[in-house]
Formats: sequence, structure tokens, C-alpha cells
Amino acid sequence: MSAHVFKFDEGWEIPDAAIEEVYDVLARGELLPQWWKGVYLEAERLTPGETPQIGAKLRAKVRGFLPFTLNFVVEAVELERPRKVAVHTYGDLDGAWRATLTQRGDDVHVALLFEVRIDRPGMRFLAPLLRPLFALNHYWTTPRGEKGLREYLQARRSDRDHRFDIGT
Repeated sequence: MSAHVFKFDEGWEIPDAAIEEVYDVLARGELLPQWWKGVYLEAERLTPGETPQIGAKLRAKVRGFLPFTLNFVVEAVELERPRKVAVHTYGDLDGAWRATLTQRGDDVHVALLFEVRIDRPGMRFLAPLLRPLFALNHYWTTPRGEKGLREYLQARRSDRDHRFDIGT
């Protein structure tokens, strides 16, 4: 594997969640800054409409703990509600990200696969030397995504329950 190509195979456990509600958040990339805080700084939808659809694109800006940001476009390439969200990225990062969801009792397991090539010129050049640091930067972001998704879903449920209580 080339020094500027990375493969990350990870998993998240989302407790007390329905597979549909997890899918509905993951399939809407424009929500990323709302729940993957501090990592996804921007996610601007480039395709009109709010409904997830194959071919929909958004522009993303991300950061980890290292002192740089990455800019790339995300394009939905596979959407199988409620089981799979797959996207292609291009720009500073060129690759594929896939989330496969499984309901496990009251919880949802999210299997994540991210295969990416660094295409930002200066970083690509430095990748052979800084590869372990780039990987650590990724591993710093991942638990923030899992934690943020859990908190986002819990807050949505609390808001929904609160509105329901007021309406009765």
C-alpha cells in the first residue's frame, strides 16, 4: 500500500437507537457539523433538496488535532435505507467511505470502512514520513463522531418527547 493511501475499518455502537433514525442522520451529510463537532467544520449541500439521493454532493471542510484543514467533495454513491450509506470523496482526500448498519436488539452497530488517498500536494509528499501521525489524526476524529452521533440522536429524541408531552 502506498504511503499516501489509508484504509480504516472501524465500528460504532449506538445505544437505544432504531436503525432508521441512525440511517436518516448518516444519509444527510449536511448534518455532519451538527453532530461531528470540531471535526466537520462545514458541510454545504451542493445538490438541491433535503432528501438523500444517489449523486447528491456536498462540500466539506474537516480538521483533526493536526494544524491543518482538508477540503473535499462528498458524493452519495449508494443509499440502501436503512442499511447502507456509501460515498465517494474527492479533493484533498480521494476515496470511499461506507457505513453498514445492523440493528442489534435496542442498539445499532455501524461498521465503517474508509479507504482514502491523500491528494493534497504538500501532504501527499510528506505522507511517507508522517504516515503514523496522519493515521493517529484520523483515530482522534473517529470517537468524536461516535460520541457526537449518540448525543445528537439523544437530543433529537428528547426534543421530540418534550414536544409530544406539551401537545398532550
